[in-house]
Amino acid sequence: MSQYFELKEKTEHGTERDPVWYVEFDMKKTGPRTCPFYVDRHWHPECEILYVEKGTLELEHNLNTILLHEGDIVLIDPEDLHEITGCSDDTIHHAILFDPKMLSTNNKDAFQLDIIDPFLSHELGFTTIISPDLLAYSLISELVEELIRIMKKHDKYWIYEAKVLLFRLMLASYEMKLFVKKNVDLSEEQRLGIDRYKMIQTYIEEHYRQEIHLEELAELIDCSENYVGRLFKRISHDSPIHYLIQFRIEKACELLKNTTMPVLDIALAVGFTNVSYFIRQFKESKHTTPLKYRKSF
Repeated sequence: MSQYFELKEKTEHGTERDPVWYVEFDMKKTGPRTCPFYVDRHWHPECEILYVEKGTLELEHNLNTILLHEGDIVLIDPEDLHEITGCSDDTIHHAILFDPKMLSTNNKDAFQLDIIDPFLSHELGFTTIISPDLLAYSLISELVEELIRIMKKHDKYWIYEAKVLLFRLMLASYEMKLFVKKNVDLSEEQRLGIDRYKMIQTYIEEHYRQEIHLEELAELIDCSENYVGRLFKRISHDSPIHYLIQFRIEKACELLKNTTMPVLDIALAVGFTNVSYFIRQFKESKHTTPLKYRKSF
């Protein structure tokens, strides 16, 4: 979990003015600390485009595991659960995230009604993998590679060019019949489990400053406490309470790096009522004390 939180705190997923975000992951450059590459299971409100330039990645998408090879392009819909693992230490892949609402307008024209509205309402979603053997691959890959070029260049007008390319990507997906009805490959039990997990995760992240008990999480999804623990463990490989502790610690890291608040105040601000317990949990997670962590920045 901590690797994903570290990734989030280093880079925001765009801003209101520039709602597109890009990063390149080259294992040769980042070094052995991050090998193999791993991003724990998560979800976000943005669309994500993955392009595998070299090597292989294992993608778990809505609890289904897929092996990605060189050249594969992955289009991940907003709020889809996914986890990414590098299968070798020479993997290179690119990630582009964008807020799909940036493509919406108040005009109810054909583009809005036929493509954007069904996509934003989660009625339709992307075909997950665009592999080189698909007829649509050459067109989609050309657009994705141009997006990467523009994001790398990042000149004065990059966001305008990126938005035009994203419109073209949506149109190409529509023309090539790459949009599919959402979650048709998931059972009702899987859909319900994913929805419940996201409700619990969202509740924890919105209320982490407060005391949270298993009982209230069970009430939230109208299930037993045992079910909450099993569901969270199955999907996140973690318990809800440990997830809460780790989330609080990542929030504390942000305050340690970006403020001069005393450690005691930070502990209280992120939901710990006992500073000794906070320091113990921090050392267990980060292998250092809060003060040493602050000094390292």
